[in-house]
Amino acid sequence: MISIRLTRYNVTDTRCHIKHLLKVNKLDPYVKACLRDCFDLYSDAIPSLKEAMKYYSSKRYDDANVQISSVMDAATTCEDGFNEKEGVVSPLTKRNNLTFELSAMVLSIMDMLQTASH
Repeated sequence: MISIRLTRYNVTDTRCHIKHLLKVNKLDPYVKACLRDCFDLYSDAIPSLKEAMKYYSSKRYDDANVQISSVMDAATTCEDGFNEKEGVVSPLTKRNNLTFELSAMVLSIMDMLQTASH
């Protein structure tokens, strides 16, 4: 499914971007800690997307939905980490929003496919 692949490319690219940001020496310690958390969240999202592809291929849409939902949660959790401290601006807002939106699109498409097959 193209939309799952697109989401996976986005997640992989965001993970690489976070890795690059973590190499910046002059980061606020709180921001660096948030970035580390986000790196872990996005690292965990990659196998979730691979699982979603397998489930989708075998028409196990409910299982695929669970995996895609976890990717949405990762993006939200990442963004929320930055928002917990006043005055901190997330350097990942656009990327987190895109990950969330792409994941939502995948869920919508799978819902349409499920509805059409019943």
